[in-house]
Amino acid sequence: SGISPSLSQVSLRSHPDPPPQVFREYGFHPLAQRWIIGQSLCQDGRSLGSYGIRRAGDPAFLFLLSARAAGLGPEQYRELQAQGLLRATGCALTPLTPVTPLTPVTPLTPLINPVNQSHRSQCGWACPRCTFLNKPTRPGCEMCSSPRPEGYRVPGGHRPDPAELQRLQREQDGTRQCQQVKAERQRNFQQLLRAEEAELVPNPEPLECGICLQGVPAGRGVLLRDCLHSFCRECLRQVITFSEEPVVACPFRDVTYACGSHLQEREIRALLSPEEHARFLARGLALAERRSRNSFHCRGRDCPGWCFYEDAVNEFPCPVCGALNCLLCKAIHEGQNCRQYQDELQLRALNDAAARETRDMLQVRGTLVQRGEAMHCPTCRIVVQKKDGCDWIRCTVCQTEICWVTKGPRWGPGGPGDTSGGCRCNVNGQRCHPRCQNCH
Repeated sequence: SGISPSLSQVSLRSHPDPPPQVFREYGFHPLAQRWIIGQSLCQDGRSLGSYGIRRAGDPAFLFLLSARAAGLGPEQYRELQAQGLLRATGCALTPLTPVTPLTPVTPLTPLINPVNQSHRSQCGWACPRCTFLNKPTRPGCEMCSSPRPEGYRVPGGHRPDPAELQRLQREQDGTRQCQQVKAERQRNFQQLLRAEEAELVPNPEPLECGICLQGVPAGRGVLLRDCLHSFCRECLRQVITFSEEPVVACPFRDVTYACGSHLQEREIRALLSPEEHARFLARGLALAERRSRNSFHCRGRDCPGWCFYEDAVNEFPCPVCGALNCLLCKAIHEGQNCRQYQDELQLRALNDAAARETRDMLQVRGTLVQRGEAMHCPTCRIVVQKKDGCDWIRCTVCQTEICWVTKGPRWGPGGPGDTSGGCRCNVNGQRCHPRCQNCH
């Protein structure tokens, strides 16, 4: 196949019939050639001028098909040469100049192991996509990165050249490094699993406890999971024992920073003895009861039972002592209705000195509240007073932080630091009240 030359008298740098010229100069069969000029696939019978080739420098693009895709083999190649295609292109052959006979030389002795040049030139595998001849040991094509044919096997007597040996060494080094990285990653993963399964994480390095300032050897202290601060075991045990909050904060403090993380429940359980842990849990339950507005403690003698109640519920049968508590009267009066119990209570107050003292004390406290010298806790409603100092006080029963000047909670529902509620003192630089005397 070919492209007919243009009838115009334009001088072109390329041969007027490109396929035979490419075959003559580079050995690519015309059937494997696909020419593209001006975004058009060239067809037989058209001239170069019809595709816009008018002068020197006009571009034309050549794409090559693989021998398999073009249906070519060695027979077609030899047949094309036998037909004298090179001579049919019009290229004149330069006549040979006769030379004088060569001087006879001594014949060379035959080689002991003659090298098979054809075998050396053909050793390797041809890429099915780009036909590039790759070296036998190469796993992918050097030109287009296509994979090596599945059925190809490296010849048994093949000896890699220095370039192949260098590449194989690099591949072995890369494989070894990859295996080392995987092994190290697996060791790190197993170490993390062991640390996660353990109740306490020991300190990996010697340290100085930030509480007692004593040196702690490696493995004898505790590394907190949430913040990675380390302390000795005894100091952490005392921090938990004397903590007034059920959520124990990390004790790390310095002049610029106070850690806001907390100890995990499994860390607390591992640091305390069973008796200390039971007291810690009981203290947390008691604090939760005191801080709740809808909590009620059983009125039975020395009974630890209590509950959270809803507005529609008027009775609480204690699961501990079995007594039936009246939530309206805040008392146990089985066999009596609320009116009968309240009438009996008033009669007892007239004859009982202790009841009269309690009544008088409540009246005095009510007067103090009315005069502003006392206030009701916004959480548990007991009467609290401020003796002296700043406007920050803490309820001794429910531990609620209170702003004295606003008669309300210091913080919002989230606890200390929550400025979404409470008195919002110092938010945006504003005091909570004109008479505020530092409620912290």
